[in-house]
Amino acid sequence: GCDTIRFLMSANVGEDLRPIAKIASGGELARIMLALKNVLAEQESIATLVFDEVDTGVSGRAAQKVAEKLAQVARRKQVLCVTHLPQLAAHFSVQKGESGGRTFTRVVQLDRDARKAELARITGGSRVTDALLKSAGELLDQAEAYRKQIS
Repeated sequence: GCDTIRFLMSANVGEDLRPIAKIASGGELARIMLALKNVLAEQESIATLVFDEVDTGVSGRAAQKVAEKLAQVARRKQVLCVTHLPQLAAHFSVQKGESGGRTFTRVVQLDRDARKAELARITGGSRVTDALLKSAGELLDQAEAYRKQIS
């Protein structure tokens, strides 16, 4: 038909509702998409949800909230998430390479030690230090504690 639909939001307390397309940041759009996919998945028999960089424009506390929401969704659905944020990452490592003039992709499942090393690499770059490894271990401990809490 002839209907026009607009999604409105208020990004901050005290602000008027405005069109999402005009006021939402990349991070807000990512979180809105996560919320919509979560609600829709509950109503349908979707077994797997794929999020490709749902964390765009998100860091710190907001990234932690996205990680927690994804953990909640993962209790009921299979969740595949492409990310670069340490709060969300490091169950698998996706590695690109070249062989015989062709590009290939390899997916490797990581054990706890490899997860810790990958988190340290994501956080600190190519030079992984003891401090980065300790921090990565703490991130893993926090994630494990949260998953136990919601189980």
